[in-house]
Amino acid sequence: MGLLFKLVIPAKKCLFFSNPHYLRINMYKSLKTGLASVLITCVLWSPLAFSSWFSDTLLDPEDGMLDASDYLASAKGFLPIPIIITEPAVGYGLGVAVAYFHVPNEIDKEEHPHDGPPSISVGFGAKTENGTYLYGGAHSGVWKDDHIRYTGAVAKMNVNMSFYPGGLIGEIVGDRGIDFNIDGVFLLQEVQLRLKESNWWMGGGYVYVNADNTFKLFDDIPIDLPNPTFDFTLGAMSVWVQYDGRNTTFTPTDGLSAKIKYQNYDESWGSDFDYDQFSGQLFKYTPVGDYSSLGLRLEAQTVNGDVPFFGYPFVKLRGIPAMRYQGEDMVLGEAEYLWGFTPRWSLALFGGVGYTTAIDKIDDDNKTVAAGGIGFRYRLAKKMGLQAGMDIARGPEDTAFYITVGSAWGF
Repeated sequence: MGLLFKLVIPAKKCLFFSNPHYLRINMYKSLKTGLASVLITCVLWSPLAFSSWFSDTLLDPEDGMLDASDYLASAKGFLPIPIIITEPAVGYGLGVAVAYFHVPNEIDKEEHPHDGPPSISVGFGAKTENGTYLYGGAHSGVWKDDHIRYTGAVAKMNVNMSFYPGGLIGEIVGDRGIDFNIDGVFLLQEVQLRLKESNWWMGGGYVYVNADNTFKLFDDIPIDLPNPTFDFTLGAMSVWVQYDGRNTTFTPTDGLSAKIKYQNYDESWGSDFDYDQFSGQLFKYTPVGDYSSLGLRLEAQTVNGDVPFFGYPFVKLRGIPAMRYQGEDMVLGEAEYLWGFTPRWSLALFGGVGYTTAIDKIDDDNKTVAAGGIGFRYRLAKKMGLQAGMDIARGPEDTAFYITVGSAWGF
């Protein structure tokens, strides 16, 4: 009994997610792509889809195909958007968001040769088949001719997931893992500044979580233990440098994007524990012909200090549930080829490999895992470079299904 608690609940300093970007379910990606594009589903289900408005607004006069470029470029006011969740770690789910698109300010292209995303305010709620739910509000603001970008969010969350330890505990629980629930509130504040008129950005942010955590131990564990419940707070400050030279923020097909980030969890920021997290991301996109492209992804993350077991980096590949493979250090590489066999339709072929180092107090093994799959894309808004489609991916344990809007890599 003592051994299990020593390994699973180190000093009561427990945190559900080490990465606040996962907590907000890729909120920034959703604001840039999902909120703008999935609304087409609502349009297609309405009687307006059969009117002249549909023909004038959502059909490309060049090929007669569905294209949302003009509609999205002129979007303003309140818009309802469906949310579809396919993350294997929490199961399939549905939700809805109501977004308000603020009227953008005109940018002098001669003085400021760049295009910024619209400012969006949104209220959202979603629930999955395993009982996970999330609701709250967020705002993505663009100011000063796209020289200042702000992202803020506050949410109530109740999330059910599993932790997969190694070592002795891993032998006891096997592939079932240890189920746990987190019930609390989440706050995020981020600001980034463009350096003059370049593609370079510098940013900083703060994340705060106040929640209760409960482990749901199964009945046949060979030790008589109660389900441990405890509360915790998390506070972290972060800084980063980013270069974004992609040809679009939706579905890039050309250019380079990179980001280096440092995040500090400390009692000075309201955290129950303190440790450091360093991460880096590199994405390279190369066009192949008129409608095809090759994307390459490299990511790395490491932590040090008083790290709770669920604060360790994990492999993020399609086909592998979140938090399934963790380590003190994590490196992954992935390639995705979009073969455009027509101007509108593409076949997606992707695969990647992830590597994690051992976690001393939980596991003693390094792990290498691979996943890959196939999918398709439809060029939904060609003027904006937005594609949407579906992917089927296979990992070491299971096959997963994903709906992809914009970039599958979420950056």
